[in-house]
Amino acid sequence: MNWIKGALVEAAPSDKVYLGMDSANGLLMAVKQVNLPDVSAANKERRRNVLNVLERELDILRGLQHPHIVGCLYSSVDNDHFNIFMDYVPGGSVAALLRKYGAFEEPLVGNFVRQVLRGFSYLHEKNIIHSDIQGANILIDSAGMIKISGFGLSRKIDQCESTRNVFAASPSDKCPLDLITDNSKHTPSFWGSVFWMAPEVVNQTAYMCKADIWSVGCLAIELLTAEHPWAPLTEMQAAFEIGRISKPSIPSNISADAQDFLRRTFEVNHEARLGEEELLQHPWFSLEVAQSTA
Repeated sequence: MNWIKGALVEAAPSDKVYLGMDSANGLLMAVKQVNLPDVSAANKERRRNVLNVLERELDILRGLQHPHIVGCLYSSVDNDHFNIFMDYVPGGSVAALLRKYGAFEEPLVGNFVRQVLRGFSYLHEKNIIHSDIQGANILIDSAGMIKISGFGLSRKIDQCESTRNVFAASPSDKCPLDLITDNSKHTPSFWGSVFWMAPEVVNQTAYMCKADIWSVGCLAIELLTAEHPWAPLTEMQAAFEIGRISKPSIPSNISADAQDFLRRTFEVNHEARLGEEELLQHPWFSLEVAQSTA
């Protein structure tokens, strides 16, 4: 397809997202563009591994259709780039909004977290682990509807309660801590995402949908404070603390219901950690609805 590249929307170590326009019909799109290793013989294996990761992301996105999941339109690849064309979400990421407006009020955080959990309900029913929930991957449209994006590290497993180890299955399916220490600009990376990781992911003891629940607790802290959990620490320091089964600090200036919600998301035993359907019944969301309609 022919498209026109517009302004840079978001930049990450391994990819950039641009505003794009379909030159045939004028449709505005978000275009995730990943630089590919060159086609030389020396980079043949690296290029194949990167393409495998991107094709896996694309396969997951193509099978998703939900109000709280960003839609995938199509893709293209050339010698230099792999492009994924997605629905344009005009509000941008909540991480960008936090940089612009500062921390959100608690009722708004509850509203956003509830929408993310509804998206999780859909994903987890399909046995898909998102694996990279953070403010940069949560988009908001002009009506305040949340759209989950950033599926580059997502996995589909046999069943969502599986605790089998699926790490490091191949060079294109690296475990998170390998990705943290991979300095290649061409490799999709967890660099910067460790702050949202669950202990079982850092320790590579289990890989299941409940890891996303821990991450949504970290997202809530990010929205409430405009800082990611473990803010004083580096990525490797945070990984060490999480691996020791430490928990993020819960803000003291939020309601008792919000604090209880966060404590439940930070249950260290992933088998005892509540799922999204149970958390959607939490009293915190009843309070948020009451305040938003007052």
